[in-house]
Amino acid sequence: MTTIIIIKSVDQEPAVREVLESVVDGDDTVCFLRLPTVRCLGALIQAVNPMINYGIDYSINCLPEGYDTADLVEFAIDVDANRICIGISEKTLTGKARIDDLTQSILLHDDISGDVIVGDNAIILEELDYDG
Repeated sequence: MTTIIIIKSVDQEPAVREVLESVVDGDDTVCFLRLPTVRCLGALIQAVNPMINYGIDYSINCLPEGYDTADLVEFAIDVDANRICIGISEKTLTGKARIDDLTQSILLHDDISGDVIVGDNAIILEELDYDG
């Protein structure tokens, strides 16, 4: 299986750990997909290392400047992703996940569908089906 973890900020260690520990299975492939505003993932990757403890292969990729959701969906199709994981960057006063524009546009995109799971630190769209 292939899992995409969208990195919106280098401060997403809790979301990345949650995905690696509870969603990703051994022998999975993980694609860290960083937004263009995130320059380097070195500190984040180092914080969740060693990756061997999770039994995964991983790659680091970047969305192009001026990307849109279609670029992200195209990337997911290219790597045959089974799930897309997005860190929850903000919660309401009652502790519910606040959906940002990126997450909303992925969840509502016409060419992709799946089951939505909301964790403590991440929103996961899994069992992806591509209609495009």
